[in-house]
Amino acid sequence: MLEDAFKPYKEALANDFDGNFDLLLQQDEHSTRDYLRHKMKYDYHTIQWLETMCSASGLFDQAFTESVIDSLDFDYCVQPVDWYCIDGGTSLIVDKILEMIKGKVQYKKRVTSIAIDRTVMSESNMVVKVSKEEVPRKYATVFNTTSLACMERMDLKGAELHPAQKDAIRTLHYDISGKVAIKFNHPWWVTKCGITKAGVASTDLPLRSCVYPSYSISDSTSKPAVLLCSYTWAQDAQRIGSLITDNSPEGEEELVDVILRNLARLHANSISYDEIHEAYMTHYSWDWSKDQYTSGAFALFGPGQFANLYPYLVRPAADAKLHILGEAASAHHAWLVGSLDSAYRAVHHFLQRFELYDGLTKLQLEWGTNGEMETGDNGTAHLQVALGRLRPEEHVWLGRADDLDDYVIVPRGV
Repeated sequence: MLEDAFKPYKEALANDFDGNFDLLLQQDEHSTRDYLRHKMKYDYHTIQWLETMCSASGLFDQAFTESVIDSLDFDYCVQPVDWYCIDGGTSLIVDKILEMIKGKVQYKKRVTSIAIDRTVMSESNMVVKVSKEEVPRKYATVFNTTSLACMERMDLKGAELHPAQKDAIRTLHYDISGKVAIKFNHPWWVTKCGITKAGVASTDLPLRSCVYPSYSISDSTSKPAVLLCSYTWAQDAQRIGSLITDNSPEGEEELVDVILRNLARLHANSISYDEIHEAYMTHYSWDWSKDQYTSGAFALFGPGQFANLYPYLVRPAADAKLHILGEAASAHHAWLVGSLDSAYRAVHHFLQRFELYDGLTKLQLEWGTNGEMETGDNGTAHLQVALGRLRPEEHVWLGRADDLDDYVIVPRGV
């Protein structure tokens, strides 16, 4: 039933994501629930059931566009896609990237302010203040990769942001999410339940989604194993999150009890609560809404936010020297692809801004093109950079950002 609603847009996006994105944006004013009710004519309880089985409690209240793109990313591919598990964890990718960077990455440095100093007769006029550092730092360009919640806590009054950019940073909707992983003394889901492949179980119990791992399938069944017992979003995550104390195993007896009892009920045909409880060793939980470095799990836009705020978010500011990156600044929220796409765009804008055309050629040769960008002579990428160079007094905001007729460039002093 969901595929009936999503398929026309998914097929169009799969054939030409950038060219057909406007087709999807025509429905951006609808939440998923609203679209299913009024466009697909599904009744209330049918929609409730679809949300329960395929999503999270309340998540259908967010944009229909989000549901379509999420389904496109994970449920539909024009060509087969190979998925890989990194032996040792995804952080190994970051470690390898760090080895390639010439300068040393500095940790535990909290940025308190980003501004541009137009009085400095140098390209290095981006001023960044760091907590507990008396002397501000100066750069030619700033790539901000924090979550929008963290960026909002910075002093940005000197960053020459467009009013809609400020609005986007403050209001673009972030979802919440929680995970509870438990280490058992053996993989009882394999030995008792016969679950020998990776997959997901969905339920209306509080744990909502139980994820069976792929990385330990070939391990000995006599060895300890970890099960992602609960992966939640939206209101489900909020409720489970209230039982997560300090993102640590201590003081979470009720959380463990709820999860173990839910697991027993979910697998009641094969194993008892006592057997699962006896196999318990330890656990680890995480609530992204309590994480000060994210203040939310990932971007998940509400109705109308893609059409009205997203185009401003991905435009540079401060003489096109300040770039907003991260999965929120992409069309593919909540995972690595969005972060990579936003990075590509920011690098492209940076090279365009400083007229490093050899770099643009190299970028496209080594990394191809980005489906979220309109590049080339007939594209809009260079116009985004031009708009990012305007001072606050040089533009008038008349409405939607995805139509060039919405802009009036006003010379200073007029």
